[in-house]
Amino acid sequence: MSFIYNFFISIFETLLRLNSNFNEKNKKIVLGRKKTINYIRNKIGEQEIIWFHVASVGEFEQAKPVIECIKKKYEHKILVSYFSSSAEDAIKKNKKVDFHFYLLSDNSDQMKLLFDLLNPRILILIKYEFWSNLIYHAKLNSIPIISISSIFRKNQIYFYPFSFFKNILKNVTMFLVQDETSMSLLNKIKIRQVKVIGDSRYDRVLNIFEESKNIVGIKEFINNKNTIIIGSAWKSDIEKIKNEIIRDLTDTKYIIAPHNINNKEIEYLENIFINDTIKFSELPQKNVRKRILIIDNLGMLSSIYKYGKIAFIGGGFRGALHNTLEAAVWNIPVIYGYHKNNKKFIEVGKLEKEGIGFPIKNGNEFKLIKNRIFKNRDIGKGGNEFIINNSGATEKINDYLTKYLK
Repeated sequence: MSFIYNFFISIFETLLRLNSNFNEKNKKIVLGRKKTINYIRNKIGEQEIIWFHVASVGEFEQAKPVIECIKKKYEHKILVSYFSSSAEDAIKKNKKVDFHFYLLSDNSDQMKLLFDLLNPRILILIKYEFWSNLIYHAKLNSIPIISISSIFRKNQIYFYPFSFFKNILKNVTMFLVQDETSMSLLNKIKIRQVKVIGDSRYDRVLNIFEESKNIVGIKEFINNKNTIIIGSAWKSDIEKIKNEIIRDLTDTKYIIAPHNINNKEIEYLENIFINDTIKFSELPQKNVRKRILIIDNLGMLSSIYKYGKIAFIGGGFRGALHNTLEAAVWNIPVIYGYHKNNKKFIEVGKLEKEGIGFPIKNGNEFKLIKNRIFKNRDIGKGGNEFIINNSGATEKINDYLTKYLK
C-alpha cells in the first residue's frame, strides 16, 4: 500500500507541474518548493524550532492564536510550512513566524531530507494535514507529532477497512480534536491519545474583534445605509445572487471582497454591476454614490464585517464555505450558499441551530432572507455570545503542548 501511495504522490506532483504552466497559484507552489532546501540551509540550519504545518491560509488562522501563546512563554523559533500559495503572503507578514517555506512533495526521499536538515522540537499539524511520509519520518526521528483542531467524519478514508490510512493516524502522538464525534471515531480504530479541546478559530476571531480598527473610507461609503458584506466571493456566488443585487431598488449598499483579488476578478464584478461600482483603492477620491464597493486589497475583510447589517459568505455553493465566524462575531446574521459538503464545517450546523446562519439555494431565497432580516433586526443576532461560549481552545492546546516544550 505504501508503494501505491508514493506512486499517487508522484502522479499528483507531475500533474501539479504540468498545471503550473496554466495556473498561477500552482506555479507559485512549484517555484516555491524549488527554494525550500536552500532556504533551510541558509536561514534555519540547526536551530531548534517548533514546526507548524498548515494547508492554506484558513488553517493558518487556526494556528495563529497558538503561535502567539507559544511566543509569550518560550524562546523557540517558529517555523510554518504550507501547501497552498494562498497562505504565503499571510505567513510572510506575520511577525510571530520566524521561518516559513512550501512543504516539499510527500515522498520518502524528500521528507527524509527535510528531517536531516531540520531540528524540530515538535511537529504540530493543523486540522487535516496527515501526510504519510511527513508523519513517518517525524516519528522515526522521535519527534512528537500533535494534531490540533482536527475533525473527523465517518466517511473519511481513515475509517475504511484497509489499514494503511489508519496507520498514518496511529503514528500521531496526540490528537486535540474539535468534537466528541471525532474522538469517538478515533477510539473505534483504537486510537486513545485523544482530547476534545474545541476550535482555536473562535479565539482567533475574538482577537480580531477586540483589536479591530476603523477603516478609512468605509463609513463614508456606507453613509448610514443598510449594508451587506459579501466576503470571499467566488464567481459561483455572484452568479447566483447578482440579479437580486441589480434589481435592488432600495438604498442598500453592498461591499464585495472577491476570494481571489486580481484584475480579472475585479473586472468581472465591474462588468456585471456596470457603472455601479467603486474600488476601495479609489476612495475617497471618487464619488461614493455608487452602491457597490469592491475591496481590491488583502487583509481587510475580517474587520470590514463590522460595517454590515448582513454578511454573505462565499464558497458555499461550491461546498467550500469560507470563514463564517469572522462575520458572526460582529452580531450580524450570516447567509451562504447551500451545499451538502458544508456540513463538514461543524460551526455551520451550530450557527444554523442558533438562528445565526442561513443557507440559501438561489437568488430569490437571498432576497427573501435579506428583506426579512432588514424588517426584523433581531433575526440572526447572538453571534458574539455564541463565539465567546465556544472559545478557550487555545489555552487548552497550550496546556497540552507544555509537556513537550519544557
